[in-house]
Amino acid sequence: MKYQLDNSKIDSVPCVALYRPDKDHYSPSIIACFMINDGWNEQALLTLKEKAEADILVGLQTDEHKYERLDIIEGVVRCQPGEVNDVIALLDVKSASTIIGIDVADVISLFECRYLFQFVQASATGEHEFDMIKTATYNLIGLLTNARNTKGVLIGTQSVQSLPLEAFAYISDAIEGLLSNDDAFIYFSSSMIDEPDCFRLKAVYAEEKQSHI
Repeated sequence: MKYQLDNSKIDSVPCVALYRPDKDHYSPSIIACFMINDGWNEQALLTLKEKAEADILVGLQTDEHKYERLDIIEGVVRCQPGEVNDVIALLDVKSASTIIGIDVADVISLFECRYLFQFVQASATGEHEFDMIKTATYNLIGLLTNARNTKGVLIGTQSVQSLPLEAFAYISDAIEGLLSNDDAFIYFSSSMIDEPDCFRLKAVYAEEKQSHI
């Protein structure tokens, strides 16, 4: 069942925010992200969720340490230290193009698939748009080889101009061809970048194994 949000909240509250534990005031957001290695405990996270009026909590992990799993957290996204802002931008679908029709509820339902997620990204440069799309898609598929059995993946495109629907169809067919799980949810969002002759693909996918981190 699709997660339902209050429409007034969707219109008035930011989609995603990254919070630090040393703040006295937490501005509201629908998805509250935090760095796992910032030393949050369960009570601090409960306070964060209450003060930010967040619907879900998502932890970002940039190291290999094994942390205790907390039920209050809806999901943990593994990424590199330099990719934290990329993850936040991908989850912030309210600032993305509406041509694909994704909304915050879709992102929240993605985190219902699993507890552990992985962030990956690929890019390509060149003069011809579709050549860049094919190259970046090929490179992303190579990074998604461990995600064949995933139950959910969010794909974000970044380009200097709006992509034609044929481009999304090409990327979607490639992703679906990789996945062996016919019931997997694939969500798309798109955003613009001010970098001519460049195309990027970013993805967050649910890891297959469920374990403590």
